[in-house]
Amino acid sequence: MGSKLYVGNLSYNTTESSLRSVFEADGRQVTSVSVVMDRDTGR
Repeated sequence: MGSKLYVGNLSYNTTESSLRSVFEADGRQVTSVSVVMDRDTGR
């Protein structure tokens, strides 16, 4: 069964790779990661 998890209030330095690593280090199976950026500021 699939699940989605919203994680907010992340540092501007957070990347998809670093976020994936945090959850995988805890033993979770991660199928996809998406960090949404503001199109005007790029943050």
